[in-house]
Amino acid sequence: MLFHFTWIKNTFEKNYTVEYLIEWEDYNKPKAFLSEETIIVLWFDEYKEEPKAFWNFYAEIKAKSWDIGKLIGKEKTVEEFLAQLINMELEVVKVGSYSEELKEEKTKPIIERLTAQLVERKEAYKKKKEEASRKNMLTYTDERLKKSYVAIDQVVEQIDQLLQIWDWNILPETRKKFDDIRWEIAKLRLATNIDKIIDELHVALNLIIETQDYLLGKLWKEKIYNVVAWSQVTNIEVIREQTKLVKSRILQTIWAPMTTEESSYVQLWYWKLFASFFEKDFLFRIQDKFPIVKWCFWWAEFLVLFVLLEMVILSVFGSYIWVNLSLQRFWIIFLYLWVLWMLFRVINEYIRPKTVTSYWLCFVLLVAVYVWIMYGIKIILVF
Repeated sequence: MLFHFTWIKNTFEKNYTVEYLIEWEDYNKPKAFLSEETIIVLWFDEYKEEPKAFWNFYAEIKAKSWDIGKLIGKEKTVEEFLAQLINMELEVVKVGSYSEELKEEKTKPIIERLTAQLVERKEAYKKKKEEASRKNMLTYTDERLKKSYVAIDQVVEQIDQLLQIWDWNILPETRKKFDDIRWEIAKLRLATNIDKIIDELHVALNLIIETQDYLLGKLWKEKIYNVVAWSQVTNIEVIREQTKLVKSRILQTIWAPMTTEESSYVQLWYWKLFASFFEKDFLFRIQDKFPIVKWCFWWAEFLVLFVLLEMVILSVFGSYIWVNLSLQRFWIIFLYLWVLWMLFRVINEYIRPKTVTSYWLCFVLLVAVYVWIMYGIKIILVF
């Protein structure tokens, strides 16, 4: 199966906005692959045309927890194609072309060279960041203050990422607010007042969440999809919950005061996300009462049948397990339960109601018939 994607991949150097085809035999594997690689999907659709007409190169990509899949691009040269994939930190296993034959002895050195260059740049970036951190950060013995400087860097990265992803969609006054907050936060790297740092981080994180919620609310319907075919949870809700989780974890690192909801994200982590998603799907499912009522009748029939079987077992083996069940009492209870089971059986197997109202009418009829039969049996036993 071929899928057409437009995505944003955030790396240590910059954000890549790219367009690719992904070929995988399973519908769920491309989404899982993109989720593992922390890729933000802007467009997703099944591709039903031949890729040879508009696309030039393809590469086999090794995902973290899935089989190898094919990623197809339309760059002009194979080196441009490989450079973009490797710079996005994707693991390339093999590369090929629709227009010419590419031998492994030609492409393998390119992959190794580009991978080595990426490693060198990552090391240089890490050293540069550590050096800048040493210059800007004063040395304090207070562990909480040190962690607050790390939290400041994380919040600034969150702001930069939000501005780069949404770019022109952000209103000028909102962008001005972010610029002011970023300036205030940058000055806090030299501050020692932990309460002041916490207050500013709260303001920044709340603005990030509010802005993101506003922008996600104006997103085109074509870009909103369910994360799983049978679920009501959309990619928008996943992004919102992940942002709240990031906020709570940043506040946790500096031991900042948190609301009850924020504390639940810290204590439960991703279980909090799963619980909220499960709650939404569960509430959606129970809106349709017909399957619930239907399953209640089937389980009632099964439960009565189970009790009947238990009674038969006790009547046979009761003496071995010190259970004294008289024959007369056994037959009376067995007869009562057998009649109840037969009534449930008739409703489930032969009547088969089609609506909730029909099930309620059947239930009332079942009670009336059962009471009538029970009184009939008692009259017979008395006389």
